[in-house]
Amino acid sequence: MADNNDKQNAIHDEPSTTKYMIRADFTIDGLVEKPDVVGALFGQTEGLLSEELELRELQKSGRVGRIQVHLNIRGGKTRGTIDIPSSLDKVETSILAAAIETVDRIGPCSAKISIKGIDDIRVEKMKKIRERASELLQKWNTETHQDSSELADEVLKAARVGGIIQYRHLPAGPEINHSDSIIVVEGRADIAACLRAGVRNTIAVEGASVPKVVIDLSRKRSTIAFLDGDRGGDLILKELLMYSDIDYVARAPSGKEVEELKPEEIIEYLSKKVPIEQANFISEIHAADVLEKAIKRKAAKKIQKPTPITAKAETKKIPAKPSTSTRKTTTAPTTRKPPVQSSERSSTKPTSRGPAKKPYSRDSRRPSSRGRSRDNYRKPEPPKIPDEFLPLVKEIDGKEKQEGIFLNDKLEELKRVPVKEIIEEIKKSKGVTKVIFDGIITQRLIDACDEKNIDVVIGARTAKIERRPAKLKYYTFA
Repeated sequence: MADNNDKQNAIHDEPSTTKYMIRADFTIDGLVEKPDVVGALFGQTEGLLSEELELRELQKSGRVGRIQVHLNIRGGKTRGTIDIPSSLDKVETSILAAAIETVDRIGPCSAKISIKGIDDIRVEKMKKIRERASELLQKWNTETHQDSSELADEVLKAARVGGIIQYRHLPAGPEINHSDSIIVVEGRADIAACLRAGVRNTIAVEGASVPKVVIDLSRKRSTIAFLDGDRGGDLILKELLMYSDIDYVARAPSGKEVEELKPEEIIEYLSKKVPIEQANFISEIHAADVLEKAIKRKAAKKIQKPTPITAKAETKKIPAKPSTSTRKTTTAPTTRKPPVQSSERSSTKPTSRGPAKKPYSRDSRRPSSRGRSRDNYRKPEPPKIPDEFLPLVKEIDGKEKQEGIFLNDKLEELKRVPVKEIIEEIKKSKGVTKVIFDGIITQRLIDACDEKNIDVVIGARTAKIERRPAKLKYYTFA
């Protein structure tokens, strides 16, 4: 909810005595700057009211906080919003808001200011108190003694609900790292409600502005926006449509919030999700052009999808020629595989010298001995490992304890980590640009390296890689 987010910002930005927030919209027939708007408010309300309600004096005494102005210039006109925090009582705050509406010129241009509403900041504080009290009560209940009759129910509930985790500083469900799809909600309370319904792949935007983390995830995974059934939900949906790649939209009933829904209702409304082509806004906000652009962007994305399929089809034709020649040579008694295997066995016997360079280049030059079925779904093998990395590759290849090595731009070793923890360590790393490890290069690992600007990855072998960043190069031991 955009309004709720603004209230939270007001709480942090203004003194604790702030009780109300005056919110106004304005339209100006011309181009002005923020100081022009603030100056007009001070200048044109001066002398209208008694001295104790003079805007300048109120701000000096701290009874009125810092005036926030947000501008949007388009088509020769300036539109925007004004937020004025007040610690006056209700009557005085209403009088001040009415005085603001009398401003009819800003700079050299005519202007119109209309009060959108006066919000009670204490309501937002009460909401935070309610959420915190619920958390404390839940913790208290789990720590107190329970009857054996309640124990089974609590164990089942804990196993299903799990806990809220932090995903790159945003609250999220425990399955956010592993799920192929994500559900974007507004806040932490919405995630808790979804967890009670067994929905564990959620992430919260925590306000109307969409974080870069959510934008990046929406471009890599199927994304559902599950939002409140009010104007705040509409504003978040508009923001998501502008900057991220949303596939489906699900909404709580009109006038209700996601956190208020029962578990069975959450499942019901998620099952009623619709593609963005069928999405509607509950309140009257200007978002038709935003929705239209999002639909066109999604359609363009679908048109681009056949390109990698064609590329795969071309790669299928490449091994067809060697496979025919392989069939022909197998009929001749002079070419047999067992001698090749024995030569490979003899070439790998010396342990003191480590694996020779030849196996790394040999396997990449010849077709796979397992036939064409493997080439149908695997991409061509990466090129030969650069010589500067070979000593480290030989060191970790075949060791009983699998480990990974992190290097910087100067090829200096920064850290060694167990292979099973390598993705989490990459996410926490700083200054790492090269990774060498005795394990499988997966899509998850490629994505993690891309987020950390790692440009070289060397592993034992690769899994199926769907997306590879252009700046990242990966190699395999064999």
